[in-house]
Amino acid sequence: MHNLSRLAVWIFLLLVFFASIGFSFLNTAPVPLSLGIWTFSPQPVAIWIVAAFALGGFLGLIFGTGLGRLLKTRREIGRLREQRESANLRISGQQTLSSKETE
Repeated sequence: MHNLSRLAVWIFLLLVFFASIGFSFLNTAPVPLSLGIWTFSPQPVAIWIVAAFALGGFLGLIFGTGLGRLLKTRREIGRLREQRESANLRISGQQTLSSKETE
């Protein structure tokens, strides 16, 4: 069953690859792209679409790997370290007071 699903994935990827090649050959009209203050030189429509698809896939991989979770975890670790340090200072302060009281 695992081999069948792997084969289906490869067939799907090959179909997407050939469809994108056909799409690229059929959409060669140069189109300028303007994103607010940035204006890019005219490129074929297929290049803009493939670039957007690749950028979206890349960003999906970055965020899907848990980059946000990693940053949140690091902030939490820093917060817990600060709490530990303040607790250590309070404990050492209480120990100094109790040792002065016993004298």
